[in-house]
Amino acid sequence: MKKSAVLISSLALLSFLTTACSCDKCAPAAEQTDADVSAAAAVPAAEAGRGFLQEGHEIRWSELTADRVVPDSVAAIERARAEIDAICALPPEKLTYDNVVDAYMKAYARFDFVGNLLSHIESVRMDDDFRAAYGEALPLLSEFETSIGLNEKLWATLKAYSETADAKNLSPQKARYLKKLMDGFRDGGADLPPEKKAELMELNKELTTITQRFSQNVLDATNAFSLLVTDEARLAGLPETNRAAALEAARKAGKASDDKPAWLFTLQAPSLSPAMTYLDDAALRKELWEASNSLCVGGQYDNAEIMKRVLELRQREAEILGEKDFSDLILKRRMAKNGETAYNFAVNLYETTRPALEREYRELKDFRASADAGYDGGDFEPWEIAYWSEKMRKARYDFDSNALKPYLSMPRVMDGMFRFFEELYGIEISETPTAFVELGSGASVPAGTVEVWHPEVKFYEIRDAETKARIGVFYTDWYPRASKRAGAWMHPFSVGDRAKGTPNFGLVCGNMTAPVGDEPALLTHYDVETIYHEFGHLLHHLLGNTEVAALNGTSVAWDFVEFPSQLNENWTWEPEVLKRFAKHYKTGETLPQPMIDAMLRARNFHAAYSQARQLGFAISDLYIHRNAKLLAGKNINDVAVELGLAAAWRTKTPANSILNRLTHIFRAPVAYASGYYSYKWAEALEADAFLTFKKPDGTIDFSKGKPYREKILAKGDSEDADVLFRDFVGRDPDWNAINVIYGIAEK
Repeated sequence: MKKSAVLISSLALLSFLTTACSCDKCAPAAEQTDADVSAAAAVPAAEAGRGFLQEGHEIRWSELTADRVVPDSVAAIERARAEIDAICALPPEKLTYDNVVDAYMKAYARFDFVGNLLSHIESVRMDDDFRAAYGEALPLLSEFETSIGLNEKLWATLKAYSETADAKNLSPQKARYLKKLMDGFRDGGADLPPEKKAELMELNKELTTITQRFSQNVLDATNAFSLLVTDEARLAGLPETNRAAALEAARKAGKASDDKPAWLFTLQAPSLSPAMTYLDDAALRKELWEASNSLCVGGQYDNAEIMKRVLELRQREAEILGEKDFSDLILKRRMAKNGETAYNFAVNLYETTRPALEREYRELKDFRASADAGYDGGDFEPWEIAYWSEKMRKARYDFDSNALKPYLSMPRVMDGMFRFFEELYGIEISETPTAFVELGSGASVPAGTVEVWHPEVKFYEIRDAETKARIGVFYTDWYPRASKRAGAWMHPFSVGDRAKGTPNFGLVCGNMTAPVGDEPALLTHYDVETIYHEFGHLLHHLLGNTEVAALNGTSVAWDFVEFPSQLNENWTWEPEVLKRFAKHYKTGETLPQPMIDAMLRARNFHAAYSQARQLGFAISDLYIHRNAKLLAGKNINDVAVELGLAAAWRTKTPANSILNRLTHIFRAPVAYASGYYSYKWAEALEADAFLTFKKPDGTIDFSKGKPYREKILAKGDSEDADVLFRDFVGRDPDWNAINVIYGIAEK
């Protein structure tokens, strides 16, 4: 599966398309002035700036304890309520952009920052105490947040302001934000009768609670499984670096020692993926596949009933808000505009992929027949696909992907990536010393040092190379832990103010192969792609420079948000870029040219399979949300399996769909629901745009970096995505470019 992209908090839905509750707390105050806005919003001194009520970018993570979750959430609600009360109480003749629209945006941003801290800790440091507190706080936060979108007095104030002369003479960005804000309130049900608002309130509270439970089930089920191997002979075929990682995992779990070695395998990607790819022991691969295939399907952590209920609630939400289904509700203000367009895009791309997909399977069967005398020529078992694909790749291209790992150490990859983007975009990236403080200890860190939530976390800043202005800061957290959710993501925490010298603030997280002993983390090329992908999201956020903060960076239409991240993946295949970081971790030798050549020849190996698998997830996602009423009461996993898209290729043993564990779609009230197609939609766009970075001789045209930064990254959502694309590329998109780049179709 592709990288997970941007993490959007369930509390951060600026469009209000999923907000659903009512609140009559916005009582007017007599003769309130503009100056009273700040006073009304004051938080008790004992709470301000502490725990989850912190602001800024150098967070005291050790203060984010479970006992603060509920009281700080309540304080954040009261602060935001007071700020909105003050807006609602303004006399009609005193309404301005600053005291209505900008004041609302800032109030929401402060409230949302608390939600960002909560969702981040839930993602990287989950324990039983925090889980219980988070579960108690989420409905409170959700209820208040959704009440904002349905607050009659606030809506009346916004409408009154929108009709003023001031509103009709705004700058283009301010006018755009006001329109988006008004559309969001209107589409989110601000004009609904009270009984419908009340129903939406209860609906969204339940969605918030059960989608959190879905995500927790996935984490718990993943952590509940481990497989201990005590016979080293069963590890035949597994590369030494992966053996060492499995041995280290067993030692950390207390299941191995120097005189009694053992090797521990889990369902975390850095453990599971190499095992399925390289282990000669088919029985061992089968056992691991069966555990992965049954994740959250049946048993203690089954997500079937949660999925059914989520679809029911989303469908009902769409109906209340006047739409046919959830896809139409969610996509109405994205590039695709509706579920039918998105579905047709995914299906049509799948159909153009199908001939190459079938050819690839025939070729794999032919290869196995030539190498395996016991093979009967039929369909593969699911646990055989990765194994035989890797053997075919190595034989066809003389390329062993695992041989790259000594050249892809995490320190060199990060440094090479930073230096490349410094040159391309005219920026400077530097690391700041960090210190880990035990949770709740009250200890402080030395001056000039930034506190982090785990010893492996790092902190960096970005400055403009010309002006030296500090424009962005970010944290990185790259390695897996039992308390950390799977996948990789970027979190756009907050937007700074360049006029005041405050930077944009974000972070990136992943689950890459961890260091073993004194050795650095040695990555797969897929890991490197993932890092570049998430850094693409991060730069979109950090290099954003919009007049209106709410239009910054990744606030673009959701089917454009993957454009910068997926364009970034292409750089990891460019020889000029590879030679900057692909150096042997012991000798410093640059990745030899013959290996680069072999790697590039193998780049599009089984590209149709990868694309079809991705499209299968997208089609399944759209299908279940467009047909929720027809599927009522049915097992959603079975429905997805019947679509025949779960594994792209037919297999002897049918695989479950991954919907039961697909947190992209079910971990929050919206998340990527009806939006998984966005990966391929954005990838089709970026494949076309990436070609503009190449000179006729195939080398990189660095002069394109500044226009890209200025016309795409800096612009955020200040203009429609199709306008931004045309402004950079100079024409409408060529939707076939994606198949050309991946060798699936000819130009």
